[in-house]
Amino acid sequence: MAASADPALDGIELEFEGAKFGDKRLATRVESLAGAMAKEPSASFPQALSAAQLEAAYRFFGNVKVTPVVILQPHIKQTLGRIGSQAEILVAHDSSTISFTSEGCREGLPVGRGQKQSFLMHCSLAIRSDGTQRPEGVLAASYHIATSAKNGELQERWSSHVHDVHASGLAPEKVIHLMDREADDFEILTLLSSLGTRFVIRVQHNRKLENGHLREVAEATDIRAEREVALSKRIGKAGPKQRKSHPARKSRTAQLAVAATRVRLLSNPRAAASSRETLELNVVRVWEPEPPEGEAPVDWLLYTSEPVDQEEQLLRVVDWYRARWTIEEYFKALKTGCALEKRQLGDLHALTNATALLLPIAWKLLLLKSEIRTRPGAPATTILEADELEVLRLIARQPLSVESDWCPSSTRTPWSTPRSWSKLRASRLKITTVAKSSTTTTNAQASSSCLSFLTGVHR
Repeated sequence: MAASADPALDGIELEFEGAKFGDKRLATRVESLAGAMAKEPSASFPQALSAAQLEAAYRFFGNVKVTPVVILQPHIKQTLGRIGSQAEILVAHDSSTISFTSEGCREGLPVGRGQKQSFLMHCSLAIRSDGTQRPEGVLAASYHIATSAKNGELQERWSSHVHDVHASGLAPEKVIHLMDREADDFEILTLLSSLGTRFVIRVQHNRKLENGHLREVAEATDIRAEREVALSKRIGKAGPKQRKSHPARKSRTAQLAVAATRVRLLSNPRAAASSRETLELNVVRVWEPEPPEGEAPVDWLLYTSEPVDQEEQLLRVVDWYRARWTIEEYFKALKTGCALEKRQLGDLHALTNATALLLPIAWKLLLLKSEIRTRPGAPATTILEADELEVLRLIARQPLSVESDWCPSSTRTPWSTPRSWSKLRASRLKITTVAKSSTTTTNAQASSSCLSFLTGVHR
């Protein structure tokens, strides 16, 4: 397959090239596995691989020389290359619980509620800061077992990833770290400030200040900007705490008000004033003054290192924090598009290795979805070769030039956003497969085959 106009949309093998296992056979194996799984990411290993490939895959995942760090390192290198010329880059940090059913017993994983076994994956995803929210790749990933509700090691994952991101060579002033409420920790805020890096972090705690409490001080600040935003539909979380922080909502357009102030945080409000550590930060409040009846209003408090004196600066902080949602979409690509939680492997070592293999593939899925969303008018040659464009002409049953949009509005092509993650990559693959078989397939047969498949995609 010839290279596309955008190298990031080419084959997945490049994201694994040069993995240093100390064994060339393992390096060849990981590229082969990635290429096979990228063709149909949601398929089980037995479905996606031949008998010989399957046996080799199980040996690979269980090999002590194979680790998630080594598997992911080439992808991190490629990610750094993609963002190297950008003046600034957003890095969204977040965690997701990877759960498996009670069938069997996976060594190294505790049994939790409902007899499920799980581990926590923490991830740092690079995202463009130009408003497109284009995902550029993973910069760090780690895996954790929760042993208690107040696990200090778990909380340290936030600061560890900050160190990892900058240890890769990214200058502190170039990176804007995006974190949700769980990262509202004085030590994390102090670390970010001391490194001279930039951040936008959601406030969780109504901290005591020298002149009152944080929320009361923020709510007393006058509106300085307004922004209309589209809110997507959200299904309420399962647990009571999660339902409170992430209530269900319908999709709607919200008119948001924005205000800002500067505060001095206290490390320990109960300590004597002379021994207290303090930290000065800007706080941005974003809220919905008039939400629809029955809907919970948008109400965010955000810590930030960024200046907030001008309206443009305030709105930039808001838009950057909204880009944090990209990592939530990334987890959906990993869990649904790559069916991570359905993988049948026997222990934590193999599962984390398989996760590392799927991380770049999930990024590819998210990237394709991002391109569909942000570049509906892009020429077809951005992602299609000449023979693939011919297949698209047959599907659309209309003339399409090389310069045509890749998502014609008059027809339901595979570039119309599918409802199912698992069908996104399959839609692209079907186009390629039909195009490459054109020497033995008539135009009518190709059109019929593709239309039949894509009708199922969009149901």
